[in-house]
Amino acid sequence: MKGMNEIAAIAGGTWNRILRMRVVYVLIACVLALIGSAYRYDVLSLGQHKALMVDVSLLLNTIAAILVAISITFEISREFREGVATTLLSKSLGRTQYLIGKLIGISIAGIVITGLIAVGFGLIFSSAFDKIGQEMIVGHLLIMASVIPMSALAILFAVLLPESVAAIVTAIVIWFAHSTTALTNIKIVYGGILPDLNLFNLKAEAAYSSGGISWVYMVLVLAWGIVYSVFTTSLAGIIFGNKDLK
Repeated sequence: MKGMNEIAAIAGGTWNRILRMRVVYVLIACVLALIGSAYRYDVLSLGQHKALMVDVSLLLNTIAAILVAISITFEISREFREGVATTLLSKSLGRTQYLIGKLIGISIAGIVITGLIAVGFGLIFSSAFDKIGQEMIVGHLLIMASVIPMSALAILFAVLLPESVAAIVTAIVIWFAHSTTALTNIKIVYGGILPDLNLFNLKAEAAYSSGGISWVYMVLVLAWGIVYSVFTTSLAGIIFGNKDLK
């Protein structure tokens, strides 16, 4: 019970710090402005501005999810550099508990931020056109769920690599993980080690779910994301356990 309280404290501190930052809401407002601007491209898009708005919203929300996940590499490195992590770990808090708390905290922050963008898109779309489609809801829900495995990857590289390198490597690996469908034919580059984040793509959902939107697919992908995150965080915990903290 004490361990759960410590994990909750770490998680709460993490998502509170991010969601208290004013720049987060400024960026959300900018994203929603860009989504809304797609409505003005009816002529340039040859009448496809409705589809353009959907595509822009999914793209920008995915970028927001990636940026939130990458931010945890700076958070963990900062706490190492300032001695905050060392102070926490010198007490009864275990290293794995620390990482689990960080994973839960950044995942909650990412889900809230991507959720706000999704809600904003829904309001803009419904006011500009008509009722929002179920597939659009599923598309944004998949992006929200993708925050969990991406955050786990970021945490792994945060304990494995220096701060600036960790952020860059995380961004590259996440990009590759979203491109596994294209990489499967290049055996030298891709051998099946990377997670398939393309599963969180609405197009992948449509490909696997014939006959309409499948909520079973959504549940299975979320379950996969959680299982993969547990595995990745456990691996990070092993590495972190053998790492000397200055």
